[in-house]
Amino acid sequence: MRESHQAGPQRALWALNARAVLHVVEQQGPLGRPEIVRATGLSKTTVTQTLHSLIAHGVVAEAGVDTGRRGPAATLFTIRPGCATALGVDAGRHRVTAELTDMRGEPLARAAVRLGAGEGLAETVVRAARACAGQAGVALGDVGQAVVGVRAIVGGDNRTVRLPASSLPEGSVGETGLELVHALEAALPMPVRLENDVNLAAVAELHEGAGRDVDEFVLLGHGDGLGAGLVIGGRLHRGFAGGAGEVGHLPGPDTRRGEPVMAGAEFLGLAAAAGLPASPGEVFALARAGDGRAREVLERVADRLALVIASIAMVLEPELVVLGGPFSDEALAEPLRSVLRRDAAPLAISLSVSGVTGDPVLRGALWEARLRARDAVFAAAVAAGPPDKP
Repeated sequence: MRESHQAGPQRALWALNARAVLHVVEQQGPLGRPEIVRATGLSKTTVTQTLHSLIAHGVVAEAGVDTGRRGPAATLFTIRPGCATALGVDAGRHRVTAELTDMRGEPLARAAVRLGAGEGLAETVVRAARACAGQAGVALGDVGQAVVGVRAIVGGDNRTVRLPASSLPEGSVGETGLELVHALEAALPMPVRLENDVNLAAVAELHEGAGRDVDEFVLLGHGDGLGAGLVIGGRLHRGFAGGAGEVGHLPGPDTRRGEPVMAGAEFLGLAAAAGLPASPGEVFALARAGDGRAREVLERVADRLALVIASIAMVLEPELVVLGGPFSDEALAEPLRSVLRRDAAPLAISLSVSGVTGDPVLRGALWEARLRARDAVFAAAVAAGPPDKP
């Protein structure tokens, strides 16, 4: 009886060739066969056979022809957009936003759902996921990965909520910290991962924001609390148990032990005390227009944030610090740079505002979900081996 697939060295060689072709086509595609041969160093025959197999597995697809070259037009190859779909979710304080994308990152559907009275967070996330699937005409069981951003410290397993924030509805976490992910997995027939919101904002910054060309950076600040998303060596650094970057309660000269050194609520408190609107955007606009009260508030915020940034820089020495969330505005970045030059000049800290368009937590969740769905699809195609020869 003939074995269904080649074994031993031939199978290992197939896996190496398939991974090389998939990597090149994903990173540089659409590409013609000659470009794939040059980029991988494989023979034309090997590339042709590997492409044929990957097309049969539904991972690679033809993408038209290249008529802009000398000689015969070459067929172009790309990763098939529909080989997998990914779901990203931003589980906010009052609203859950979900988006479904294909493997190119093209949006297929989006849904924003408000938390209902007495409704648990898992129920709201499931409603948003089902709404996306319904809009896109995609079965939930065909979604390759879901990543849910939460306002909490998430454990190293990306399943356990170690320390919930006040924004999570009562009963979402439970005694073990696993109730949320268990409820999601029971209702959603797909792999589900939880991730801290600031970490996901840092992931978005890494792929499409100010950190695109930076291997070592820190994203500071998001939402109600102050947190840091750490990117080290071009990868998100979560720490031993997922709690890296919790910098919101560093001791400061004018804060008591355990108090937030600076966060969204503290920002708004300073603004309210100065008789300014309870909106960071309005405070920034007033400061740009020359309002003295607004500028004074931003200088006080800058003093506090500079302490946090200098503390981080002393330990990690990042190439860049990115202001995210409510702090992402040049009206704050400018006085903050001045304070850092005055008080921390030897650290030579480079500061930037966020370069992400839209919801950074959702964007980061989509990146994480899509890359994990891609890895699973690629691994399955490689493990399946080449189709049997007749």
